Amino acid sequence: FVLFVMSQTYTAEEVAKHNSAGDCWLIIREKVYDVTDFLPEHPGGKKVVVREAGKDATKKFEALHNADSVLRKYGKDLYVGDLAPSSKL
Repeated sequence: FVLFVMSQTYTAEEVAKHNSAGDCWLIIREKVYDVTDFLPEHPGGKKVVVREAGKDATKKFEALHNADSVLRKYGKDLYVGDLAPSSKL
């Protein structure tokens, strides 16, 4: 018996509503992450993350991080769903 769990999908417009330090979502590699509770732990400070809140932060994220390593370490806990196919930015 295998249980398949459908991922929640979000449009770019839905993600854009989560654009503050109190409600901070990012799109990275077409996946949606709620990083609100992670902000105090972010080594570069929360302001740099909040500037990208509600947006596709893939390019900046990959430029500043070892993306695969960071996503492997934190991604599972912060992941909330996928970007809807029709809303690629």
